[in-house]
Amino acid sequence: MGQKLVGAQELRNGDRGEGSIGRTGEEIVSALHGRLYQQAKRGNVYSGVTAVTGVAPGTAIGTTAAFALFNPFNSGFDLAILKASMSYLSGTLGIGFVNWIYHTAAVQAGAAVTGTAITVVRGNGANGVGVGKPLTTATVVAGVLARLFGNLPPMLASTVLTPWRLDDNVDGALVIPPGGAASLQATAAAGTSPLVIFGCTWEEVPV
Repeated sequence: MGQKLVGAQELRNGDRGEGSIGRTGEEIVSALHGRLYQQAKRGNVYSGVTAVTGVAPGTAIGTTAAFALFNPFNSGFDLAILKASMSYLSGTLGIGFVNWIYHTAAVQAGAAVTGTAITVVRGNGANGVGVGKPLTTATVVAGVLARLFGNLPPMLASTVLTPWRLDDNVDGALVIPPGGAASLQATAAAGTSPLVIFGCTWEEVPV
């Protein structure tokens, strides 16, 4: 077995390295950085958030989505959804659920998803917006229920509870191929002027 060096190593792409051990001789096998650090550092991770003025979560699955992520045709990349979040803003939420709706390339059948564009932020802070198109109040072709995102409690602005947000760690379990899309749509009671904010983080992987 080759020699191992004590502590972290500073290596460039293509360098040869040795295994690392701790100061008491134990082999270091734990992650040194955050789980998404490598892909974010390489510029493959992107995020988008709906406007801070909020968007209605909706009441039924259909062809209008509060949030959608579209992968253009011939993009050359798959979009692997890593995480999505929803925060309450105002109004009275109607009780129900928020759902992930999958719009496959076959379902979209050549139709682009349209809507209000959301600003894209690259995970490493560099310029470039990638290929993924996050949209709010998006028009989509009717899709299929793919995954539950979370529930909507019957709450309003005066409800006394700790501020909250829903997080869904998708971890790449939903992959949007070129020409496809995924959206967040609620099946819920109407409530009274409910507004929420959606956010999504995804990785772009060459096909």
